[in-house]
Amino acid sequence: MRVPPGKSLVRAFRALISLGSVFLLTTICSASRISGTYVAHGTDFAEMLRLTQTGNGQVTGVLSSIQLEPKGDITSHQTPVTGVTDADQLTLGNMAGTIRGNTIQLQWVDSKGNVATSVFVRGTPDDFKGYADQLKSKGRGIVLSAQLTEGAQHFRQTVQSAEEWIGNAELHADRIPRAKAAYEEIENQMRSLVAQERSAPHGSVARTQISITVGQADITGGQFDIQVNQTWDFEIEEPGTGLYRNFANWDGNCGGADQMRSRGASPQSIEAWQGGCRQALAEREKFIPTYKRIMEQRVQLKLFQSAAEARRKALVDEANRIDYAEAR
Repeated sequence: MRVPPGKSLVRAFRALISLGSVFLLTTICSASRISGTYVAHGTDFAEMLRLTQTGNGQVTGVLSSIQLEPKGDITSHQTPVTGVTDADQLTLGNMAGTIRGNTIQLQWVDSKGNVATSVFVRGTPDDFKGYADQLKSKGRGIVLSAQLTEGAQHFRQTVQSAEEWIGNAELHADRIPRAKAAYEEIENQMRSLVAQERSAPHGSVARTQISITVGQADITGGQFDIQVNQTWDFEIEEPGTGLYRNFANWDGNCGGADQMRSRGASPQSIEAWQGGCRQALAEREKFIPTYKRIMEQRVQLKLFQSAAEARRKALVDEANRIDYAEAR
């Protein structure tokens, strides 16, 4: 059976249309086959590559990256990119690579001259955000671990300083009787001199010389005051007050291991923090009562010094009165 000529033309026309559609579809798919979003990630980075490919092989897009630094800081960048694609080859700026299905592998030379590689897999912005959030959480854990480790070191230093202070303060507290004895020795010497001055012959030079010696003894007592005060004020009272305030203002909260672990802290930092915290708590129970007792002893010593100073002044006044009466 022969086919009418008109029928053949219709079939030919339909075939031509069909071939044209296939060619057009292939061209469109080829032009846009890498357009879309790709994501790469690792232990300390996440990257998102959003590309648009035009019909002539030109590619434009944006590279977003987030980097976790060793100390837990997060840095992020967005960089426009342009390039070309040829079959399965892709060039973007100083990066070059290959296209394999849903994967783009790019290579470049880093600042140290090494060849670096990133493998991007077709994904979504939500995928990138998920990896970025993981890095941020990890970064917070690194920062917290560093803070806990530093805090543990601070606890250890505080405990050591408190122990050293207690030893030094107890030593000087034990010396208070000796200091009082030294003051009394000066006073006794002054009293003896005043008695000698009073019994010295009228009109003798000895009375004036004795009066001068009494004044010099008072100066010696004042110098001893300065030595005692410098020791107590700068070596004991000042650092002790600082430690006392730190202990008294501290809430004593060592925190819970589970809570710190949930925030990303490392086991080592948690153990160090809690160990140091417990030591500091024990030291506080020892330091605070010791500090109060030592400071009360210091108050009593100051009262003794004031009274001794007043007695010395009275002896100087008496020696001057005797000498003045003689001069008249």
